[in-house]
Amino acid sequence: MTKGLFDNLGLKLASLALAFALWMVVAGEQRDERTVHAPLLLARLPKNMTLLNGPGEFVTVQLRGPKSLISGLSPSEVDVNVDLSTLKEGENFVAVKADQIDVPRGVEVVQVSPKWVRLVLESVAERVVRVAARVEGNPAAGYYLKRALAHPDRVRLVGPKSDVSRVEKVYTSTISIEGRSHAFGAMTSLEPVGKSIKVEGPALVQVSVEIRANP
Repeated sequence: MTKGLFDNLGLKLASLALAFALWMVVAGEQRDERTVHAPLLLARLPKNMTLLNGPGEFVTVQLRGPKSLISGLSPSEVDVNVDLSTLKEGENFVAVKADQIDVPRGVEVVQVSPKWVRLVLESVAERVVRVAARVEGNPAAGYYLKRALAHPDRVRLVGPKSDVSRVEKVYTSTISIEGRSHAFGAMTSLEPVGKSIKVEGPALVQVSVEIRANP
């Protein structure tokens, strides 16, 4: 074992000396400061909760370190991590601290702004609502629209409870009945109900339109 320890001793000592020399260069190098706009990374959102507001995609971070490291530093190398796991429904103010910021070795965080971010959480709700067919135009002379029905006639909405509770029905994209004199069917999409609400179900629905002759 002793023999193995001293194998290539000269090479090992040279490597150690080189590493020490590099450390001395970095340690003795002129230190500089730089400000970067770092991405704000939100993680571990509580289950069945959704984030209502956007706190901003970036925070301003002032850094200090060896000039060679600071000058070539990319903002993508600085991550600001915010843990949401302990937040409650409603308004939350979360501190942004230096120990939440990942920076390259040898670089230190001097200051971060803002020091707090406002996050508003709301519970996720589900609701089944009716699908209503939207039509426009007039049938041919002597005919009238009896009914227009969507299939499926119900869809499930998922989203923030305050938004979901306000939706009574979902409409299809508009279907023209201009000049029609016979029943017909059409595949169409649903109109958006809001950026925060997801509509669960098929991307397209079948609309059956019934046109009748005037009595």
